[in-house]
Amino acid sequence: MEITSDEMKKTIEKFYQMLDEVSPLDFDCGKLCGAACCGTDQNDYETSQLGLYLMPGEELMYENSDEFELYCIDSDDEDYFQDELYLVACKNPPHCNRKIRPIQCRTFPLIPHISEDGNFHLILDENEFPYECPIIRDNMKLNDDFIQVNYKVWRKLINNPLVYELIESDSRIRDEQKDEYEIII
Repeated sequence: MEITSDEMKKTIEKFYQMLDEVSPLDFDCGKLCGAACCGTDQNDYETSQLGLYLMPGEELMYENSDEFELYCIDSDDEDYFQDELYLVACKNPPHCNRKIRPIQCRTFPLIPHISEDGNFHLILDENEFPYECPIIRDNMKLNDDFIQVNYKVWRKLINNPLVYELIESDSRIRDEQKDEYEIII
């Protein structure tokens, strides 16, 4: 059964609401690093050079946004199954409208991972960034409610075959690049 654009937007808005109710720490983690993931880092890596990949269908949330630039790129990478990938960049970092931040922004520093035997996990996002996240660097304990809500949201998201395939593809790439990573749940 096909889902309409309006239904997709409503579903994503529900995920946004769920994620808005939790936080990785008991305080604004951006105070630890000057909101490095939302701005520039100590090496003056311009935010305009940063983009955040969107989940399939999430691009609908940014089609007419005044606060985010929506980009569509052709995927020439044979590891990805989609012809087009969407990403967004905040036009006014670190002062974006937090109510419309992308899913991956709301779930950071956790990312979904599907093991080779098909088990779903959340792991710490230890990808290379042009900034350093103190939560990851210092192995800070994440709030349990943040972990649980993230797990619930990602479990629902991977019911979408396109999201599942994307997460599975990213997981295989991660497996090839790294021997081990910390499983949170």
